[in-house]
Amino acid sequence: MDMVLLLTIILAAVVLANILARHILVIPLPFFLIVLGMLLAVLPVYRDFHLDPSTFALAIIAPMLFNEAQNSSRFWIGRSITNILSLAVGLVLVTVLVVGSGLHVVMTILPLTLCFALLAIVTPTDASAVNSIFEANPIAEEQAGILQHESLFNDAAGIVLFDLSLTVFVSGTFSLKLAVAMFLWEFLGGLLFGSLIGVVIVSARLFLIRYNDDTPIIMVLIQLMSPFLVYLLAEKLAFSGILAVVAAGLVQGSERDKLRLTSSRMQLVTSNVWEVVSGTLSGVVFVLLGLSLPEVIQALHQSPNPNLNILKLVLIGIGVYTVKGALRLIWSRYMLKRRVKSNHEWRDSLVMALSGANGTITLSLAFSMPNTVNGQPFEFRGIMIFVAAVVILTSLIMPTIFVPLILPSQDSQQPRYRWVRRMIQAAISDLLKEKEHQAEAQVVIDSLQQQLVLDSTPNFHLRRQLMSESHQVELKTVQKMFDDGKISQDELTYYTKFLSLNNFSADEKIWKNVLLRIRFSLHVGRLYKDLNRAQEAFLTAPVALEEVYWREQFEKHGENILPIEEAGFNAVMDFLKTKQGQNGVETNMVKRFYRTRHRRINGHDVDMDIVYQMFMRAFHSEYELIQDSLQTGKIDATLAEKLQTRISTDEMTYLQNMELFRD
Repeated sequence: MDMVLLLTIILAAVVLANILARHILVIPLPFFLIVLGMLLAVLPVYRDFHLDPSTFALAIIAPMLFNEAQNSSRFWIGRSITNILSLAVGLVLVTVLVVGSGLHVVMTILPLTLCFALLAIVTPTDASAVNSIFEANPIAEEQAGILQHESLFNDAAGIVLFDLSLTVFVSGTFSLKLAVAMFLWEFLGGLLFGSLIGVVIVSARLFLIRYNDDTPIIMVLIQLMSPFLVYLLAEKLAFSGILAVVAAGLVQGSERDKLRLTSSRMQLVTSNVWEVVSGTLSGVVFVLLGLSLPEVIQALHQSPNPNLNILKLVLIGIGVYTVKGALRLIWSRYMLKRRVKSNHEWRDSLVMALSGANGTITLSLAFSMPNTVNGQPFEFRGIMIFVAAVVILTSLIMPTIFVPLILPSQDSQQPRYRWVRRMIQAAISDLLKEKEHQAEAQVVIDSLQQQLVLDSTPNFHLRRQLMSESHQVELKTVQKMFDDGKISQDELTYYTKFLSLNNFSADEKIWKNVLLRIRFSLHVGRLYKDLNRAQEAFLTAPVALEEVYWREQFEKHGENILPIEEAGFNAVMDFLKTKQGQNGVETNMVKRFYRTRHRRINGHDVDMDIVYQMFMRAFHSEYELIQDSLQTGKIDATLAEKLQTRISTDEMTYLQNMELFRD
């Protein structure tokens, strides 16, 4: 139970960090995660928190690399395999040997084998760590493809070299023949074994699809279990479990080519599940770093060299990053073959060097180091984790500062959200032309306007102010009707009560909703002496019940609420037209509330078949705008793809929730 609580708090920290990162864009997400982890370390419940390294490798590294591998493009791997292997194997090996040897000269207390192990930890890159920077400062497609797939293969190379270095340190002996044999056994054996198991899993999934057993719960669970199964089996056979997972993930990616449009829903669900899992695991790793920093710093005091203080370790970490970055710059400039000639080769090489940011895999490898070696506490573990953390943080800070200065900024005149607004407004404009089925078209228009509200950031204080002003406008209109002798005193009194309750429920606060449910259910129960009606009143949303209830009450007294509501509705709509220009989002929210009330109180049941047609018409209008904009060069294929994905998601969401649009 305690472990469940601890993990729940860590997941809550991941959620909070992601929220903060969305609003404070200048600070990369990992920094929020690390700081929150450090704050959690202060809590008493985390005082004795320790994570087993083997569990960490199985539970975090394996699924992360599996997902990264299955999302890799075999087209880009084949197209840039020379450059990818050059960076992922050649550069990694050279960096480990050259920088590791230099580190041993500076830091003689750390054995050479552990210097190699440390460089094997901090050499694998994490392209996703700087993806947010590249969204605003786009890099060439060729560079992006190389970076994405390099990070997959150099993870594998780094992990094998790390295992090899650690094994030599533990055994205390080194044999070139044994090292080569071990490298080939782990590297090639892991790849072959993982590929074989991957083929078996893919074949099983295709078999299930062929016989219509491809429900999400079956297919997603099989895929989520795959990295753990492959890792454990490979480790039992002394293969590299991580490499086996990478190979299985690459084979798994081939399944999508076979499926194409087959089992589309399953593929979409799987993609969304893995996006959440991968993002969560990445966040957990950085929270664990922050959580472990106090323990790591405490372990530094037990260092075999008392002169090796935190400041020196920070400088060593920065130095390691600088030297390996310079080596990466030179390698990118002279050792990579460019398919497309560039007039800015040094600039592009510098971008490649800065893009060698370290992230979750580096941190995961650092945490996977054993706590004990040959039955004794591993005294260098704290030093190595701390230096690795410094390299990670430096590698995240540097591109954040310098990549925007090096690369040209993206044209900010056409950000994605503006095109989202344009396509939604195109759909609304088309539906406004509908004359035969105006009520059904208005249902769809209200839903589209609600999208505009959610895509923007509405000012709820302003919305409440507009609701209050609209309420006063309607009250004045009804009072004028009474003054002109058009309605009676009773009609004025009861309609004023209706407006008061209506305005109370419009605030959409949970406590108000509950209070109104209780009030309506008790009142309806007393009025009709019917327990079933009272129960139905409690279970029905007050905003959907008020109009029906008051219409019945007016009819019961021989009066008609509809002309009064019609006059008030028209007065409010005229008033809101004057506010549309300056407060469009908030005004649309208020309009939607009044239109829904007007439709319900008049008892207009919309034809859901027509509503369906109107939605399809709206989606078609959005698709047409994107297609025309793409053909005329107003947007590029990348933006068009993102916008069309959004439309498809909206369409699917509507089809799965059609009942919600009846109210």
